[in-house]
Amino acid sequence: MSHPPPDPVDRALISELAGEIARSAERPKLAAYFAGNGAPPPRVVWQPSEDDVRHEPLRFLVGFWQMHSAGGRLPGVDMVEPFALKPALGYIMLLDVLDDGWDYRYRLYGTNIAQRLGQDLTGRRTSDISKRAFTGTFYIAAYRAVLERRAPLFTVSASPRYVAAVDWWRLALPLAAPDGAVTRLLVGNVPGDWRSTREPPAP
Repeated sequence: MSHPPPDPVDRALISELAGEIARSAERPKLAAYFAGNGAPPPRVVWQPSEDDVRHEPLRFLVGFWQMHSAGGRLPGVDMVEPFALKPALGYIMLLDVLDDGWDYRYRLYGTNIAQRLGQDLTGRRTSDISKRAFTGTFYIAAYRAVLERRAPLFTVSASPRYVAAVDWWRLALPLAAPDGAVTRLLVGNVPGDWRSTREPPAP
């Protein structure tokens, strides 16, 4: 008798974290999750302004999304093309929504992000990250919260100690298919300061 393959992500934990991110002003489970991994709690801002995100590529993306979401409709997936996003290129990730939002595939992974991370994740899934780094679970939870609220989400979150960036300044923007379903995320991701020393990744 064949059995289904094991789920690549912890859905119960992701559901708890996504619920706090989407619906709570206080986020004790999220703080405890990061503390358990030796990291400070992430900063979470819904509907950020250009001043909230600070970095120029993210400020551009805030304005881009606001311009294309006039009238309360989400920007369409066809709004994303390289020329229109030129001021943020290198710091952009484009993710396809998979498995009803339990996983995401990197359709595009910015060159500046890959340089600071140390690898290019184009074609990979967020569940691949969650198998080796606590941040992968957080990213999936944050993206699920974006699907629920259908609104921009800005976070500043710590990296594992083997990553060259101390933290990541991340802006997740939902994009809709013609039927209105959120099928893709446009994500701006700017690395924070460099670490002076790094720990080796776990085997």
